[in-house]
Amino acid sequence: MTATSAPAAETVQNAKPPQIYLDIDAAMRRGDMQRAMELARKALESGLRHPVLFNLRAYGYELEGRFADACSDLKEARALAPRDPVILNALGRCLTGAGRYMDAIEACEAALAEDPAFAMAYYNKGAAHEQMGDLKAASSAYRNAVRLDPNMADALARLAGLEARRGQHADARALADRALALTPKHAIAEFAHIVSDLAEKKFTDAELRARRVIEEPTTTTQARANAQSFLGDALDGQGRFAEAFRCYTRANTDLKEIFSNQFEAKETGRKLARRLGQEFNVIANDRWETLSPFPVPNSAADGLVFLVGFPRAGTTLLGQILAAHSRVATIVERPLLGMALREFIQAPGGLGRLAELSQKDIERHRRQFWHNVQILGVPVQGKILVEQTPLNTLHLPLVAKLFPEARIVFALRDPRDVVLSCFRRLFVINDYVYEFLTLDGTAHFYDETMDLASQFRDRLPLSLLDVRNEDLVADFDGQIRKLCDFLGLAFEDSMRGFAGSAAERQIATPSATQVLKGISGEGVGHWRNYQGQLEPVLPILARWVEKFGYV
Repeated sequence: MTATSAPAAETVQNAKPPQIYLDIDAAMRRGDMQRAMELARKALESGLRHPVLFNLRAYGYELEGRFADACSDLKEARALAPRDPVILNALGRCLTGAGRYMDAIEACEAALAEDPAFAMAYYNKGAAHEQMGDLKAASSAYRNAVRLDPNMADALARLAGLEARRGQHADARALADRALALTPKHAIAEFAHIVSDLAEKKFTDAELRARRVIEEPTTTTQARANAQSFLGDALDGQGRFAEAFRCYTRANTDLKEIFSNQFEAKETGRKLARRLGQEFNVIANDRWETLSPFPVPNSAADGLVFLVGFPRAGTTLLGQILAAHSRVATIVERPLLGMALREFIQAPGGLGRLAELSQKDIERHRRQFWHNVQILGVPVQGKILVEQTPLNTLHLPLVAKLFPEARIVFALRDPRDVVLSCFRRLFVINDYVYEFLTLDGTAHFYDETMDLASQFRDRLPLSLLDVRNEDLVADFDGQIRKLCDFLGLAFEDSMRGFAGSAAERQIATPSATQVLKGISGEGVGHWRNYQGQLEPVLPILARWVEKFGYV
């Protein structure tokens, strides 16, 4: 924590400060932050108010993972010291911890407006962008942090991780080594090496590095959990599947414990799917019909496609193949539907309100969607916009009501491979991904999502095409030509070379490494290596295995 001035320094001239202020000042000067935080809590409980007191208590909450409480205190501190860059930076960091990434970026930018040389504010801004999946903006922010502070090991390590995900392994290793030279045993720098090791099939090297992070006493709980997952990948690459599954299970058990306070009381993916199903079932079919066309802003694209399905079902692959077309712009998992999602999906009773939405309000939400696209700075005029968010499957009533002209591409893959992959991959934890931290939760979430999708497909007026991942692997040209015909596009040779251009687009999903390899069948049927471990959930998936033709 970078502290603002101790409260004793800002008391009224010639007035003796309260003794507790002097004690806090002394504790901070000798580096005893634990004592300073305890005293700050006592001071606030006694009725004293000072930005440093709120900042110190917030730091204590942050260490406990209580990000909402930390943000609340930092807002109080900001009200008392609106232009303090240290407080603004701390607020940005805690807003990221709370999953409020846009607000975090705003707070970090406010800190930088006050102090343009504040390297840590650039770093925290980068962290928020990275969590959002905007890897180019994250890279830029981290590079600014390193420019201002070349010895910031955390920024170097984060940059190394981004380069590894882009397939730039030499650059990734060089950055990681710089971070490790500054901070030996830096877990994130080791992870960058591990990602490169796995991509280059150096599975023994990856195993050794992962075990080193796990065994290091100073490794944080979350980094140790991530290292367990990477160890699972290294063992999987060596064909040691039973050991690998134990690692994935251990990693997810630890992550669930870390995030349970944040998510158990929330409406996570399965709860949302059940509520939406209940709301949808009582709405008449004719409520979803659109009687007249809606205007499209001049800055909007020539067409709109929603690429949906389920995570790890092949949406990233399809999105990057389409992005290689000269007339396509792909936007990956960004909050383009944000306001509408809050009103009609996240709020109880929202589907009923959506079904009765007036044309005026439909147009308002459409304009907001295209405004959000414009904010991202993605050039879409004259192109078809592909909005790639797999779990927009749960939001298809919103798509049907607001964008009746849109095409829906539904990515399918063997449900057993999907569930295994969701369980074993590292994601940024959110309300939906939280379900993937148990095998049973993953399987049930898949089942409930597909069940809801079947209802939507039966009753909503959707223009929809299924694309099976396995068919794409077996017959790339045939499947992509079929997809192009559905979208009104001419097939282009550039689509065959999608992997070459994908690295420049900095893919934020866990599929990045696989997509950079191009079309590969190595993941097809991988679930068979874990058949014994998957046995408890195979009955849950059986009807979808049959329905989608994977028997």
